[in-house]
Amino acid sequence: MLTKKEKKAYVFKHLDALLKPLGYKALKTGEDPRYILENEYNKYRFYLNFSNMGDLYFSKYDIAIKEVEDIIEEIGTPINTSHLDSNRYFSDTVTDTSENPYLYEVIETQEQLELFTNWMLSYLQNEGKHFIETYSYLPNILKRMDELQDKGKYWCEILSGGPDNLFRGLIISKLCNDSHYENKVKYVDKIFYEEPDEWLPYYEKLKERLKTIEPIYNI
Repeated sequence: MLTKKEKKAYVFKHLDALLKPLGYKALKTGEDPRYILENEYNKYRFYLNFSNMGDLYFSKYDIAIKEVEDIIEEIGTPINTSHLDSNRYFSDTVTDTSENPYLYEVIETQEQLELFTNWMLSYLQNEGKHFIETYSYLPNILKRMDELQDKGKYWCEILSGGPDNLFRGLIISKLCNDSHYENKVKYVDKIFYEEPDEWLPYYEKLKERLKTIEPIYNI
């Protein structure tokens, strides 16, 4: 049976070969090692978990769009994250929630480890690449939000976070000069005002901030 150290060495070797030439930074310590790529506009991240029980987890991509997350940080949330390392942990805007066969899959043999690593590398070069290319563009996120809503589904199938995924949805709608913006505000109003909780003051602060946001797209 492979040790955790052996698994890490094999996986990191192949990830480094693929991602370091592209500018990714690897944070290999801790329970959730991760790779992060940052540019002027966005941050891209995925992380892994090598459990002591032999399970191996791969998260798929998260994207933090700075135009959105800067406003979320300004507004704040009831969740205190001040104790976290901001270089390692940061709020993200969208998450790849597509089916993931490696949700704590037990990896014991070299063959299983190679299958996992090959699948992960294929994701990063194909499906994952398409995800970050598509959803680095705010109008594409808005389009997906509308598709989900039309099907009676929730924005959290693309937007990150808990209740604050709704904050992100309204910020994106306003930045995109969305013709359905007011309807989206009514939709979110209903959620926060019908059952008010600790999120309501932050939502009211967001609504004031939304009045000052100038669209950067005109879809």
